[in-house]
Amino acid sequence: MPIEVDASNSCIPAACNLAALCPPLPTANRGEPCVLDGHGGRINGDRPVLLYSSGRLVVVRELDGELPPPPAGGAEEAVAKWKGGIERPARVRAFVYRGHTAQVTAARFSPSGCYVASADVRGRLRVWSYDNEEHLCRLDLATALAGPIRDISWDFESKRLCLVGEGSKTDASSLCARVIQWDTGVSCGELAQHTRTKASSCAFKPNRPMRIATGGADDSRVLFNKGPPFARVVGDQAVAEHEHSRGSVFCVRYSRDGTKLVSVGTDKSVVFYDGKTMALLHKMTDVHTHSIYMCDWNSDGTRVVTSSADGTVKLIDAGKYEVVHTWTVAADRLASLGQLDAASSSTTDGAGGIGGSTSPPTSPRMPMGGMQMGCAFVKDDVPVTISLSGQITLLSASSDTIPAADAVHIGADRQLSGHQATVATFAIDPATQTLYSGDTDGVICAWNLAAARAVGRCRLGGGDEGGADSSLMDRVQGGAITSMVCVDGTIVSCGWDDKIRFGTGKDLVMERSVKLEAQPNAMAKGTHLICCLTVKGALVLKDDEIVSDGIISFPYNALSVCVSADDATVIVGGEDCKIHIYKVDMSDPSSVVLKEDHVIENGHLKAVHALELSHDGKMLASADVRDVCVWSVDEGWTPLVAKGRWCFHTQRITCLAWSKDDAVLASGGNDDSIYLWSLSKKMKRVHYPFAHRGGISALEFLDSSDNATTLVSAGSDACICQWDVTADIASKFG
Repeated sequence: MPIEVDASNSCIPAACNLAALCPPLPTANRGEPCVLDGHGGRINGDRPVLLYSSGRLVVVRELDGELPPPPAGGAEEAVAKWKGGIERPARVRAFVYRGHTAQVTAARFSPSGCYVASADVRGRLRVWSYDNEEHLCRLDLATALAGPIRDISWDFESKRLCLVGEGSKTDASSLCARVIQWDTGVSCGELAQHTRTKASSCAFKPNRPMRIATGGADDSRVLFNKGPPFARVVGDQAVAEHEHSRGSVFCVRYSRDGTKLVSVGTDKSVVFYDGKTMALLHKMTDVHTHSIYMCDWNSDGTRVVTSSADGTVKLIDAGKYEVVHTWTVAADRLASLGQLDAASSSTTDGAGGIGGSTSPPTSPRMPMGGMQMGCAFVKDDVPVTISLSGQITLLSASSDTIPAADAVHIGADRQLSGHQATVATFAIDPATQTLYSGDTDGVICAWNLAAARAVGRCRLGGGDEGGADSSLMDRVQGGAITSMVCVDGTIVSCGWDDKIRFGTGKDLVMERSVKLEAQPNAMAKGTHLICCLTVKGALVLKDDEIVSDGIISFPYNALSVCVSADDATVIVGGEDCKIHIYKVDMSDPSSVVLKEDHVIENGHLKAVHALELSHDGKMLASADVRDVCVWSVDEGWTPLVAKGRWCFHTQRITCLAWSKDDAVLASGGNDDSIYLWSLSKKMKRVHYPFAHRGGISALEFLDSSDNATTLVSAGSDACICQWDVTADIASKFG
């Protein structure tokens, strides 16, 4: 059954006490432009916002007040710097819309800013309201196009929508470009169609007379349409359709006043046209050394910013048709990691300009993660670029490089990090209150919880097997990360590459790895002892050394694990619906043995997927696909809450967490829900529905000095959320 989406679960309900939201990064695919919208419409004119797609989500991210990058000292100093002077600020700086059931490919604000049009790879178009808390959908076309929709453009009246993409692969008569009424979906004419029914970009002229330009994905043409009703302009010799020599026209954009049109594409050229007639004004060739994926105009139409697969972003004077400034984003990143001589990224650009321009890196091959897949201007003409790794860079330039009238007023370049893929697990370092999260792409990101911002991504050290990662994709595991723990400032992670990796939280470097004989799927820690479950059994580690004699096999499939704070007990949940309690025999420090001490039988009717000991070690919480149970450790593992009592989850329960005083238990599952439970009021519960689209993967209560109770969660939507549950706990449980 497909997931049905309506107004009730297209966003986190307003009634939920969401205290902070760390949004996901944009989804970027190699060889395809990443569509960004930095023009938030009239209602967002007082703040810089960036609209982009991330998987099945649409993200509206506020860029105002972004803090500078962490200092050279590393994550620990950055945490101390950010923590000072920030006490429970308003940290929800993004809105995440979840109304699509397939990967979103494009999203654009209406000129008024009241509505957003978004589209996905299945050809579905949704127009939904942004200016109210319910975000109701006004138009939903399940098959606006037969194939993926690649770009969207609004007319200046917020009445019409142009959408382009791919038609049917089996029907040559299907459309790749349409123009419709935004509220009814009725066509407003017939746009010119591109070869093989593939188009990649479109642009509406922002004033009268109305014009629409579309770029082809295969025919290297820019087609021109006038209306309404809209039809192709034919027979006019002035229309310059064939200025691009080969490949795709990845992006076409009109200036704000409609006087000029610009197009970029595979042939590395930037072409300027007259906005009314599409007559050729100027063609700049070989502006970049690789394909140009995206372009955008500044507010007064005097500058154009372009992003390319060569790892650079360029600022072009639209009057003189010359490159004014070049940002070597990829080379600067490599230099900051010590993998490229910084001097190689500061040579003079032979294209000329005002001065201070820099050339692309001279390395023979651009790192994949350094490709710049999208760019846009946001408020105050701040240029923003997106790399293939998803990281957002707010660009800047000094006043001696760019004239004062065009200067960017945000200081040094800033990079906003995070995740593009499902966050599978996280671990918190209590000493610095830094959260380390791992995703299914093998990326580990560090977060400052006080400021609700990303500190940075972990990277491989040169001493690790395979050496440092120079691809700039920031993947420290060769596959999905399945579990993480933090022991005395050391990050320990395991993943589908059958390795356990160890790193330092201070400098965010994974320095060492241990190869396993089987794939790991869960991991838990006590104080110094770590138990890692694999598909063949368990491994026991002390600090960062394996102390068990190889893999300890079990006569059942082990699914979940927890370790007592005194490192004396290991508890394992099995697919056999039982909970197995083992005592740790450390008589021989070089060969630790697990001895089965007790088995909880008939406690669950399904496989046990989650286990968590209370902080005082007196209670054990366990969960399966429906039931949450609690057991008394001191009273011989007798049930405090048996099956059939806390049974409101509708899908597998993936994680459990105790509050710091052990008075409240939180559970999260694949049903997108978070529940809060209390042993003092067993008949009551607090429910947060639709917390994460796709399910919750990790939960943890945070330490707090202001008598507030905060729950942090992560899920399949790649978001990190913080929930202020203080009032709900007081009202429900007293």
